[in-house]
Amino acid sequence: MKLIQLIRPFFYTVIVGIEIDSRLCTLTLRYYKNGKITDTIQKSYKTTPGQFPIQAVRFINKTKIKHPFIYLATLPTSIVQGTICKDNEEGFHQYGINPKEIEYVKNYHWYAYVGKDGISETKSRFLKTGVDFIISPFMVLYALSKELFQEGCKLYVLFQKAHITMIVTKLGKGVLFGAYYVLESDIESQINLTSNNLKSGLDELEKIDVEQDLQDELKGIDEVDELENLEDDNLIKELKGENPQEKEEETQNTHGNFDDFSRVSSAAKFIQLALNEFYTNEIYESEFVDEIVIFNPHDINKDTLKYIQNVTMLNINIRSCNVSEILAHLGYESFKYFQTKGLA
Repeated sequence: MKLIQLIRPFFYTVIVGIEIDSRLCTLTLRYYKNGKITDTIQKSYKTTPGQFPIQAVRFINKTKIKHPFIYLATLPTSIVQGTICKDNEEGFHQYGINPKEIEYVKNYHWYAYVGKDGISETKSRFLKTGVDFIISPFMVLYALSKELFQEGCKLYVLFQKAHITMIVTKLGKGVLFGAYYVLESDIESQINLTSNNLKSGLDELEKIDVEQDLQDELKGIDEVDELENLEDDNLIKELKGENPQEKEEETQNTHGNFDDFSRVSSAAKFIQLALNEFYTNEIYESEFVDEIVIFNPHDINKDTLKYIQNVTMLNINIRSCNVSEILAHLGYESFKYFQTKGLA
């Protein structure tokens, strides 16, 4: 018996689900012993778009010292991904897909795939920690929605900040259609982040200039006795009539609301395109979609999301979710599969 097999029962198996979405990196760590979850830890880090933050790298590498049997699961960074709703690989050509250029996994009567270049790109993002399981967002969305399948045909949407993933399903038939769109590329997100930071910096400079001007004015009116008992800072606040911290929070909220509406507006157009493709393309077994279920992991305002209902004229059902939790769960399922093969 190998040494690793002898010592393994004394250690936890730790699965880390990692979601990097726009400017936020979220981790869910699940600790398993004898096939049962014994503990769950969640961490969040701000990051630059498309980057795995160094704070998360340090945390994971520190965890590895104590828990050597640790496995990382994340989403692929590729626009070349989708679903193939066929029973076998012979149907790939109908979708214009070359099996040699993709990695794919079968789930009942459909496949989820991602381009091999996207797999390589994802691995390069995690060079400092390594990554064990790269899981399709379609598998994440399927895991979220499968308990909700009904007789009617429904469109399920995973609405992340940077991407939107869609599947159409029907009970007993699995996935009938899938689509994946980019709402905000890493480059666009970085430009927006830089622009917002620059504006905040200019606002701060303007605030400093105003305060300095007021200070200078106060120094020039010493002869007014009533002003001697007033503190300069209080007078500045009185004259400005605003709280800088409140103004900053209000500005951030305004930017966030505008960004969310912009994303929702784009998403509504993509949903219309996807539905039109599903209804008109002969390769799909199309049926009328009677409801849209939106999984909302980053708490985009529900009233804003209802814009999609106005555009599509379909009822929407909004549900919260945690993508990193689902990734940790699917990562453990992948671990068990490879363990039965003697590969984990």
